[in-house]
This record gives sequence, C-alpha cells and structure tokens, in this order.
Amino acid sequence: MANQAIPKNIRSLLTENETIEKRFDLKGCKLYATDKRLLRTEGRSITDFDYAHISSIMYSSKRYWWLIVPGIVLMIIGAFVGSYAGIALIIIGFIFIIAGAIAKSEWVEANVVGVPKPVKFEGSRQDLDSLLQIVRQKRIVKPTVGKIETKVVDIAETIRKLAELRDEGIITQEEFEEKKSKLLRNSN
Repeated sequence: MANQAIPKNIRSLLTENETIEKRFDLKGCKLYATDKRLLRTEGRSITDFDYAHISSIMYSSKRYWWLIVPGIVLMIIGAFVGSYAGIALIIIGFIFIIAGAIAKSEWVEANVVGVPKPVKFEGSRQDLDSLLQIVRQKRIVKPTVGKIETKVVDIAETIRKLAELRDEGIITQEEFEEKKSKLLRNSN
C-alpha cells in the first residue's frame, strides 16, 4: 500500500520493515492487515492482533428469519381472507419473505489469546474471504519446536560418536568429558 493511503496514526505503529498488505473497510471499523498483525481502528482507538495470538478464525452468516416467518404467516392469512385485503397481505408477505431471504448478516469471528470474547469483523463476503485467507496464511507458523528437537538429537548423536571414539581409544576420557561439557554448555 502506498504510504500516503496509510493514516499517520497507523504508520506510527508499524515496526521496522513491517508493511501493510491490505486495508479493509468493514462495518464500524477499518482493518489493516500487515505482514505481522491486524490493526483495527474504531474511531480513535486502535487494537492490534498478532497473527500468532489468533487461535482460531471462522466465517459465519445468518438469514433474517424474523422477516421470513411473518411473511409466510401474512401470505397464509391473505389466502384465507380473500378479496383485495387478502391480495395485499399476500404481496406484503411475499415482500417480507424476499427481504428476509436476500438480507444476510455476515461476519468473521477470531478467538485471540488474552481477549475474553471472540473478536467480530462484519463486512462484505469478498472482504471477509480475503481476511480469512490472509489470517490463515499468516498463522502458519514455522515450528520452533522441531528445531529444538533436531538440535537435541544432533547433540545426543555427537555425544554418542564421541563415546565411540573414547571406547576405541582415539580420545581420552578427559577429552570426552571436556567435549561433552562444551556441547551441553553451548546448547543453551
């Protein structure tokens, strides 16, 4: 995004080398998706959500059944009333049903570590799909646990090889203990 399009209050929060990848104009807020986190502005308040702290995210929607059900009832009543009043009730009921079927509320809810309630973002389906895609891609964290496990295995393997060298008489017991201690000290 061009620097001019980014408000000063948002630019001031960006860390070195952090870039805004997409801006969303959602219901009640603006949302900036950076390469590290989401920044939500509501009026003067700004909240940030690190991708690593988003434990889950999901899309939801609901139809307006409170329009559809009365529309059905009006059409049924109109069918029994007959005459012009009945036709008017059928037409009004039909309008209610169509409005309830077309109108739909859509949102994305994110569960964020440290935030007691799910964070809700409302907007168009296109924006919400794009937001979901960005968050899901950014949440794919490179597991550091695998690196730690690999390091532990490498150290254990090196100690095993040193023990073999000691057992074969290539290095002394003192050299073995010294190298082993150095390996274990450097692993922290």
